[in-house]
Amino acid sequence: MKIKNRKLFKELVKKLTLELLDEESLEEMTATGNVAGYSTPNAFGKTSKKKKKNLEKQTGYKFVSESIEEKDLKVITKLIRNVVGDILRDIWLKRNAWK
Repeated sequence: MKIKNRKLFKELVKKLTLELLDEESLEEMTATGNVAGYSTPNAFGKTSKKKKKNLEKQTGYKFVSESIEEKDLKVITKLIRNVVGDILRDIWLKRNAWK
């Protein structure tokens, strides 16, 4: 009895779904199509010292230099070299242990 009801239910769902699809044509939609743009004037331009000071006072944050100094670059290079060396050593040890 349950199997018959299940089949009837599936057929009913299919039938109703097909009727809905025939009645309403589904159109392609996008989530960003109707979003208004926003303005960020001078977002990537240079900022004057006076403007920076004013922004620092307003936000409570300070501007930082994003450049990497030579000594920092040497430390980063050494760290990466050590980590990669450890990984290769572990792979070599595990590979020899499998033999």
